[in-house]
Amino acid sequence: MIERTIPLEAHDALVLTTAPLLMIGPYLLTFGPAIGLVSFFLGVLLMGVALSGSTRSLPVTTHESFDVILGVSIFAIGIAAGISGEPAVAAIFLVGFGAAHLALTAVTRYSARSA
Repeated sequence: MIERTIPLEAHDALVLTTAPLLMIGPYLLTFGPAIGLVSFFLGVLLMGVALSGSTRSLPVTTHESFDVILGVSIFAIGIAAGISGEPAVAAIFLVGFGAAHLALTAVTRYSARSA
């Protein structure tokens, strides 16, 4: 069983520091324009979810669901990029980022620790 040890606040802080990589990475690594735009958009969504968590404007269960959906989406888009003929670096970057986000989501504690 996976132990959820990372508090939501630390999760959000880590996402806020790494989501810009998803936004600028495609342009630094010269992805195609379409995959670059999709990657930028997903980075913006990740930052929005993380910021809404710090203001508590989003229910915690919804936050967790969005994190899972975004992680799976990034992973799947990376696979689709590889299949569609994008440079291998695009597929590796997106699949790796999606997998890392899913791993972070899996170990994040989305509720208060019981006493």
